Amino acid sequence: DGFILKRYVSENVVVRKGQILFQLDNSQQHVQVNIAQDNLNYAKENASSNSPSLLQIKAQVDAAQAKLFNDSVTAARYQRLYTTHSVSKQEYENAQLSYTSSLSSYRAVLDNYKATEKKLKLDKDNSASQLRNAMLGNQYYNLVAPDNYTVYQVFKKQGELVRKGDMVAQLGHPDSMVITLSVDEGSIEKVEVGQKILVELNTQKNKTYEAKLTKIYPRFNDNTQAYKVEARLTQHVPELIAGTQLQANIITNVKEKAILIPRVYLVDNNKVLMLHDKKIDTIMITTGIVSGEWVEVLKGITTTDKIVKPL
Repeated sequence: DGFILKRYVSENVVVRKGQILFQLDNSQQHVQVNIAQDNLNYAKENASSNSPSLLQIKAQVDAAQAKLFNDSVTAARYQRLYTTHSVSKQEYENAQLSYTSSLSSYRAVLDNYKATEKKLKLDKDNSASQLRNAMLGNQYYNLVAPDNYTVYQVFKKQGELVRKGDMVAQLGHPDSMVITLSVDEGSIEKVEVGQKILVELNTQKNKTYEAKLTKIYPRFNDNTQAYKVEARLTQHVPELIAGTQLQANIITNVKEKAILIPRVYLVDNNKVLMLHDKKIDTIMITTGIVSGEWVEVLKGITTTDKIVKPL
């Protein structure tokens, strides 16, 4: 989360991979980084061999070691004296007891030193990890382009608040454009992946581009009352704009040497007006494939006949 301090991009520009698009206010995150750095410095000082806590325990270890040495010498001397009956059994046992107690104390304080040293090292490692995480989180305040893309739309302006999950811009590559088509229930059975499609964009009337059907969604869309299919352009389209409306013809079959007439010449779905000896006659025809613009004629007229557009 953060406010946009700077916006470096606008619509219809090409950005490169790693290029900064937006810079967010990271003052709060910067504070977290500083705190994590201070904690790491403190942990490093505590984990060093000259840290006050370790030096204090080290002094206890040295004192316990010195006492253990003295008690071991005393215990050995009393053992020799006891064998010659120079000291009593009580004195001998007291010396042995002092040695055993000193050995236990030395081991305890040494274990404490090792445990403290291990804990301080773990604290240092944890602090280093927290600093790395804080610095890693700092990078999310610079929003960068994941690859070479065109900026199609910018949703946020300088000064606006951006929260996690908000859309700030729409990026894309013209080659990755997807065509979305709606196919009615009566035609969906004829549609297959891989079929050729002829596309006419509303921004480029009377110009046709080729595409290929790439995906058929298995569910009927109640809102559009049609099936959704997707296609990809197979040729370059200059200055292609995302969201452009279009019309498309999916080629489900190819028929050679078919007679076609413009659909506007069709009268009552099965008749045409024919010019014959300067007279206009109404001729019955048998139609085949009918599209939005063209009608296939199976019977009734030939390629030499002249038909007239009805008024």
